[in-house]
Amino acid sequence: MRSIARRTLLALPALLAARPVLAAQPQPWLAYERRLRERLSDPPGADFDTDFEQTLLDLNNIFRDRQGPRALAWDPGLALAARAHAADMGATEVFDHVTREGYTPAGRVGLLARDLVGAAGENIAMRLNASGPVTPDQIMGQWKASPGHRANLLAAGFTHVGYGVLRQGPRVIAVGAYAEVAARLAAPAPLRVGATDQIARALANATPTIRQFSVSEPGGEMLTATYLEGVPGQPPPTLAAGAWQLRPHLSTGEHRYQVAWGPVFVLI
Repeated sequence: MRSIARRTLLALPALLAARPVLAAQPQPWLAYERRLRERLSDPPGADFDTDFEQTLLDLNNIFRDRQGPRALAWDPGLALAARAHAADMGATEVFDHVTREGYTPAGRVGLLARDLVGAAGENIAMRLNASGPVTPDQIMGQWKASPGHRANLLAAGFTHVGYGVLRQGPRVIAVGAYAEVAARLAAPAPLRVGATDQIARALANATPTIRQFSVSEPGGEMLTATYLEGVPGQPPPTLAAGAWQLRPHLSTGEHRYQVAWGPVFVLI
């Protein structure tokens, strides 16, 4: 999650107004969202193993308890992102955090965890044993042995996780989608919107309260427009049609003055 100083945050609307407003093309993002939903409903020649997923959660939390960080809570939206990517890798045979088209974990979480505001991370693993079925202990062991994956298992900032485990015969593909959940929307944000005001309404009943947000290209760091609620005479930003990622500005709690990650939306 990107931190910015209070003075920078208060000046952000003027700074962003001078930048060109660019959007990702909408159709590829809509197509990717449809593809992920199809993978969830019809995994390629395989089934999701929910017991395996819950055992990974238990093993992860045992590991965290021994090392010090607080336990992770299960998040259904993160589980959707994890299962969808596991199934997508099983179909495409592209075993990576980034798809062949360039879609990243931040984009997947933004598409499928529609009420979540926070910063995401991801673990992946694929295993095929010479004899005997793949077990959760083996997948967790692979992650513990890899510095980057181990860091996600133990990251003190992460609060929630969802696991996706795909069994394709003897092969197992496992994904962990982790997030530092800083806020929740009262209801899932719409994917397609016709005006920026609809995004503001989606944030209206967030917990904690969110009164300001920017947008970026999905998965991108460059903030291109900002909207501040409750300022007389300030119109909403003019956004080009296309795919954007919501970037809420947090104003309360331990994450005060941070710019978080939120759902991806497509402005029609």
